[in-house]
Amino acid sequence: MKSRFALATAAALLSTAASAGLLSAPTADVTVRINGFSNGYAAVDVTLDPHGQIGAGQFEGLLNGVSFLTYCTDLAQSFSWRRDYTYTPVANGSAHGFTETQADLLGKLYTLVGGDATNNDDSVAFQLAVWEIMSEAAAPSAVTSGSFRLLQGASTLQRNLANDWLEAINDADAAKSFNAMRLYSSIAQDFVVFTEIPIPATRLRVPEPAGYALVGLALAGLALARRRH
Repeated sequence: MKSRFALATAAALLSTAASAGLLSAPTADVTVRINGFSNGYAAVDVTLDPHGQIGAGQFEGLLNGVSFLTYCTDLAQSFSWRRDYTYTPVANGSAHGFTETQADLLGKLYTLVGGDATNNDDSVAFQLAVWEIMSEAAAPSAVTSGSFRLLQGASTLQRNLANDWLEAINDADAAKSFNAMRLYSSIAQDFVVFTEIPIPATRLRVPEPAGYALVGLALAGLALARRRH
């Protein structure tokens, strides 16, 4: 069955199993196969897409034979279900890669929602938010206004979720615990990979020497109390 990337549409958030864990950032070409929507989809009409009605939702498939979840990153390409394609991971800021702003917002979006996109409403809203980040000419702010906007389809809840998340990640204090990187193909829909940002060693809490001394004194006091008892 041949389906527009959008009827199989999504920008990519990957996990080692269709449930959670992230894959390491790929550094060489990978093989991707999309098998279907993981939580169903919403049929939508959006601007900047000449193909009419498309499907918005989270995809499930295989990345080098490992189960993963993903979303679409553009509205121009298509792909076929259950067909293997070769993808190239591309660095942000380079040709075919995300801009630094796009990557930053995608990383914040995944940090905010991430693996919690486990139902139809969250999956549809996440995809709409990704399209807004990727396609809006101005600063991405809402899927219901701007050069990219939803014309028809998706529930009020799904639209509101997408807009609430976009507002949250545009906050100066929005958290970012994940990086986003594009998987590029010249013949098929592109996807996005999310990888966790390592915590710097300097931020790991290590007990001070005085802390160890206090623990030692507490243990010694406990032992003395037991002997007296």
